[in-house]
Amino acid sequence: MHKIIEQYVDTHTDGLSPVLQKLVEETEKKTGRSRWSIGKVEGRLMQFLVKVSGTRNAVEIGTFTGFSALMIAEALPADGLLVTCESNQTYAEIALRYFAKSPHGRKIRLELKPAIETLKGISDNSIDFVFIDADKPSYGSYLDEALRVLYPGGMIFVDNVFWRNKIFKHPITNENAKAIAAFNKKVKDADGVEKVMLSVRDGIYLIRKK
Repeated sequence: MHKIIEQYVDTHTDGLSPVLQKLVEETEKKTGRSRWSIGKVEGRLMQFLVKVSGTRNAVEIGTFTGFSALMIAEALPADGLLVTCESNQTYAEIALRYFAKSPHGRKIRLELKPAIETLKGISDNSIDFVFIDADKPSYGSYLDEALRVLYPGGMIFVDNVFWRNKIFKHPITNENAKAIAAFNKKVKDADGVEKVMLSVRDGIYLIRKK
């Protein structure tokens, strides 16, 4: 039943631009890991949030091959900027090629170094939107930095908070799932934020800084 619902939702959601569709295909061919990208439905949801929030300055933690970065860039205004963080040279090279193919690529600046270094260089209260989808053990540190750099009212969009449903096992044995479970508890217990968890794809946590 779950698969039927996913297919129905996908069918009734706007499609991808030709550039994004080609990127998905090349990502699978070159890496075999296109599933690491957020996918059409989750990407369209993120675009809605970027647009309705009036986001102009965004940060992405975890570029991979650039699918989500281009999704965000498509939703930004003409003078908007996305800073995206990636530490893998191979993935970054694919992303940069596709940024160059898109009319929205000029809104993206890719930082090829550990994300925490890039975040440390961003001023307090200067960002509207942060997307977190990178190494799971660092999610807690990324959250702390995201809350620092966000304006009050800014939003954090966090992917993989179900970690392939492994967080629902008792006891949790997978190390990434343990990290995600700890992160989810940290958000649940956090003061100064509003939050809602959604069962879209592999789980999303939406967090708004008060």
